[in-house]
Amino acid sequence: MMSINPRHQIERAFSRCALLCFGLVLLMCAVPMYCLGQTNDSLEQAALKAEKAKIQSSLEGLRLIIQNVDISKFPQIKLIVEAYDDSSRVLERIDPKTLTVMEDGVEKPVISIEKITITERIPVDFVFLVDVTGTMQAYINGVKNNIENFVEALRTRGIEYRLGLVLFSDIIEEVHQPTTDVKEFLSWLNKVFASGGFDEKENALEAIREGMEMRWNPAASKVLVLVTDAPYHQFGEKGNGRTYLNTDIVIEQLQKSKVRLFCITVPGLAGYKQMSDETNGAVYDIRTSFSRILDQYSTQLTNLYAISYRTDAKVMKDSINVSILDERKRQLIKQLIPIVEIGRKFIIENLLFPTNSAELSQSVEELDVLAEFMEKRPTMRVQIEGHTDNIGSAQLNMTLSERRAESVKAYLVRKGIKQDRIKTVGYGLTRPISTNTTEFGRSLNRRTEIVITQK
Repeated sequence: MMSINPRHQIERAFSRCALLCFGLVLLMCAVPMYCLGQTNDSLEQAALKAEKAKIQSSLEGLRLIIQNVDISKFPQIKLIVEAYDDSSRVLERIDPKTLTVMEDGVEKPVISIEKITITERIPVDFVFLVDVTGTMQAYINGVKNNIENFVEALRTRGIEYRLGLVLFSDIIEEVHQPTTDVKEFLSWLNKVFASGGFDEKENALEAIREGMEMRWNPAASKVLVLVTDAPYHQFGEKGNGRTYLNTDIVIEQLQKSKVRLFCITVPGLAGYKQMSDETNGAVYDIRTSFSRILDQYSTQLTNLYAISYRTDAKVMKDSINVSILDERKRQLIKQLIPIVEIGRKFIIENLLFPTNSAELSQSVEELDVLAEFMEKRPTMRVQIEGHTDNIGSAQLNMTLSERRAESVKAYLVRKGIKQDRIKTVGYGLTRPISTNTTEFGRSLNRRTEIVITQK
C-alpha cells in the first residue's frame, strides 16, 4: 500500500480550496453582471414607459384653438393651432402620432406637427378695453409702458397684429378702430387721465359689446383684452352705468362672433373668469406687473403649431370642415374654416428673385395653385404686395418691390386670370417681418404676399 505524503495532501487540499474560491468569485462576478444587464433593460423600458406616459399626459386636458389655415402648398394643408392645457400652460411638444385630422368626416393622418416660424404671419386683431376711472391710472401706465415690447414679441413669433382701443367708465368714453401702428395706439393712451369711478361698478359689458362691433379684419383671429379693477353693471340695476346686457348674453354674443375675451382684473370679481373660460380666454391678476402679464399673455397666444395633412380634394374648396381627434378618437375641436375670406393673406415662401431682379422662373408651383384657385372663383380679386430687405436705397427698393409685384401679376395673367382682378403694390423696405442684420432675416423680408380683397 502506497503511503501518501502529508505535504501532498495539504497541497491538494489547498488547491481544491483555491479552485472552489475562484469558482465562487466567478459566480459572484457573474451575478452582478447579469443583474446589471437586467437593470439596463429595466431602465430602458422605464424610460420608454415614461416617455409614453408623458405624451399621453400631455394630451390630458389638451385644448386646441384653430387660428388660421395655410393652403399655399395645396393639396397639403396646414392648420395653425394654439395649444395649451386646462391650466393655460403652454405645451412645448405634440407628437404627430397622437392626433388625427377629420376633413368632411374622412380621417386624414397627420404628416407633421411643428412650431410655426415667423414666415407663417398669423393675423390677430387685439382690441384693448380699458377702464379709465380713478384707481386705474397706474394700470393704464402699465399698458403704455409695456405695449411696445408686447407687440415686438408678437411680431417675432409670427403674429401680424392690429391694435384697437375702447375707453370706458360708466359709459363708453372713446372708441379707436384697429391700427397696425403701435405709435398711433400709444397716442390714444397718452391722452388718458383716469378720474371718477366713485360708484364702484363700471360698464365693462358695454365695453365688450363695443369691442365686438369693431371693424375687424375678417381673416384675423379676434381678441378682446379687458383691463379693469372693478365689478361690472348688469341689466336690471339702478343708478349710473345702465345696460341691457348680462353675463350670459355677453358670453353668447362673444361665442357667436368668435371673439375671445382675456381679462386683466382683480381675482375673484364675479363673472370675468366665466366669460373668459367660455370664450377660450384667460384671466390675469391685475396686481402683477404688466411686463410679466403681457409676456405670459403673448407666450400663450403665440404657442402655435402647424398641423399638416394631405387632402383628397382635387381643387381647394371655399371652406373646409375639420375636426382634430386624439389617440382615443375623442374630438378635441371641430370648426368650419372659410378659405375664401377677405383679408386672408398667402405668403409665397418659395418665390425667390435673383438679387436686384424682378424676373420669375417659367414655372412657379405656388402661383399655379393660386391661378387655379382664382379660375374657379371668377369674382375673387387679390392684391399682390412686394417687399424687400434694406440693402440699397429706399427708393431703389420701392421700385424693385413694385416690379416684383407686377411680375407676379404678369405670371397670373399668362395663366388666364384677367388683369382687372389683380392689383399690385410695392412696400419696399417699409414693412420688415424680421431683422435686416442677418442674411436669414433679410431673406424673410424679401417676400411676396397675396391678399384676398374680394370674394
